[in-house]
Amino acid sequence: MNRLGFMPERVHTVWQQLRAISNVGEMTLMSHFAEAENPQGIVEPMRRIEQAAEGLDCPRSLANSAATLWHPEAHFDWVRPGIVLYGASPSGQWQDIANTGLKPVMTLRSEIIGVQNLRPGEAIGYGGLYRTTQEQRIGIVACGYADGYPRVAPSGTPVLVDGVRTTTVGRVSMDMLAVDLTPCPQAGIGAPVELWGKEIKIDDVAASSGTVGYELMCALAPRVPVVTL
Repeated sequence: MNRLGFMPERVHTVWQQLRAISNVGEMTLMSHFAEAENPQGIVEPMRRIEQAAEGLDCPRSLANSAATLWHPEAHFDWVRPGIVLYGASPSGQWQDIANTGLKPVMTLRSEIIGVQNLRPGEAIGYGGLYRTTQEQRIGIVACGYADGYPRVAPSGTPVLVDGVRTTTVGRVSMDMLAVDLTPCPQAGIGAPVELWGKEIKIDDVAASSGTVGYELMCALAPRVPVVTL
């Protein structure tokens, strides 16, 4: 992956240097896979690690979330799961973990704070990127990119309003975004909205926005109230 650590040919030299330091205790060989979501993604890294570590008697920790799920041969002494602890997929496709028993542990919720009944041809949001083609009822949600919801999320990004799946429409604003209320005519001001969580997979929102669930989780703004259950 070439981020931190040492090139394979230096492992034994570095090992001996560290062993010569009196206050260095037990050492663990660690690495990190860049493509463990692919069936053959760890073959070459594992070969290089085995070659570099030949003759070293030490614990090993190599497996990230993807390797923990799909490459048991890389588990060794302990694993280091990351995004799967939040119930999201390291591949970016939630279907890949659908049969693992993992569940989303982060939910981003808000509510409808306004409703607009629009005629055909009306523009919604900055830039007028979405225009109604028929009479359409639009809900305004109290959440925007200042909260960490991706500004680049296009019209059609999934969202749950009052228990009904629908989509966003128009460009995401700083503090608000618009959703189509056509599938949920019962929804009005105060209706609950799930932007991602149990029903709306964060991986789907991320894919729609051209990114990964990791980024959305990390991007939540400090102003968003956090409730720990």
